[in-house]
Amino acid sequence: MSPEVLVKAGIPCCRLVQDAGEFVVTLQRAYHSGFSHGFNCGEASNIATPEWVRLARDAAIRRASVNSPPMVSHYQLLYDLALSLSTRVPMTT
Repeated sequence: MSPEVLVKAGIPCCRLVQDAGEFVVTLQRAYHSGFSHGFNCGEASNIATPEWVRLARDAAIRRASVNSPPMVSHYQLLYDLALSLSTRVPMTT
């Protein structure tokens, strides 16, 4: 979708150029897309704050209301989190 369409609809829009060695953080509920051209190698990491779990739950409910499957299995996420917490080695002082 052209950014001009968004701007004409009153939706704030900006452009960012990411150079080598730079990181871009996209906050929750922000639409983002990317475009690569030529020879390149792309990498992405997804991070989540505790608040993200509530937002992801709300998003899953909205997706379900339009018959779309959730993008993340919250059961798997919580299972993996619980498993990682139960197998941690206690810190010694």
